[in-house]
Amino acid sequence: MGSDSSNDADNSEKTEVLTGDLETLNRDFQKAKEQDPCFIIIRGHPQGQRFSLSKPEMFIGRDPSVEICLSDSGVSRKHARVFRKAALVYIEDLGSSNGTVINGRRIAANDPYRLAKEDMVRMGNWILKFLPAGELEILVYGNLGDAAHMDPLTHTYNKRYLNEALEAEFKRAKTLHNDFSVVFIDLDFFKKINDTYGHSAGDYVLKEFAQLVTKNFVRPRDVFARYGGEEFVLLLTNTNAKGAEAIAEQIRLSIEKTPFVFEGTTLRVTASFGVAEVDTTMESSQTLIKAADQALYESKNQGRNRVSIA
Repeated sequence: MGSDSSNDADNSEKTEVLTGDLETLNRDFQKAKEQDPCFIIIRGHPQGQRFSLSKPEMFIGRDPSVEICLSDSGVSRKHARVFRKAALVYIEDLGSSNGTVINGRRIAANDPYRLAKEDMVRMGNWILKFLPAGELEILVYGNLGDAAHMDPLTHTYNKRYLNEALEAEFKRAKTLHNDFSVVFIDLDFFKKINDTYGHSAGDYVLKEFAQLVTKNFVRPRDVFARYGGEEFVLLLTNTNAKGAEAIAEQIRLSIEKTPFVFEGTTLRVTASFGVAEVDTTMESSQTLIKAADQALYESKNQGRNRVSIA
């Protein structure tokens, strides 16, 4: 018995091949191969956010029109250029006031520098970490960034991210004279659902509603976020008020026609909408969202389940 136990112990020390873990790792490697090279915010806001270098040429700076906008007075409006040659990525300082510092050393202006894995690029008070394409670390940072900006219940963006995106898109629209609209959405009589069927039913409705909108109506550059409770906001880039009204009306009809079935009970769900478009008189992004909020209350005052324009 003793020798058999000893042999069993020896056998138990052999390395076990964990098939499931290997499959997961292989999937992650494959997914990483599909990722573009990127910068990760190490110092700045929001920390952990990823900027994918998906275009052959991209600009970094303080100006809202650039692809990578860093809100910092120490960053020039058009601070640097990033470009790709085959699999290689280069960064070029464009004669910025405070320079571009890589790994503690300031690079010469208008002299492209070839980026390597984990290079630390400082511009003003921001530090960006460079990761080449295919790095597993890109997935890790991407997941961290998503978690920081997502509402855990509905898997839409949270209010913190909404405010950041709203400010950036507002500045971009004002600078480039682009159309930009906000849609404020409020689920009608939501408290009654919670009071009658319980908070689990309310959570179910919120998740189903968010999935319906995300799957069918949110375009690649739009931002859909939970503002709080049963209120949501949809940011529509390159869209004027009439276009936003049309999208809001499509969402309204879809919600009205969709059966929300919770534990065998069909719940009737409707929503009210307020639409506002950026204009030359608006001085801040908060003015825009308040206009959409005011239009939403107009929809409520007119009987709910409707769309109003500011």
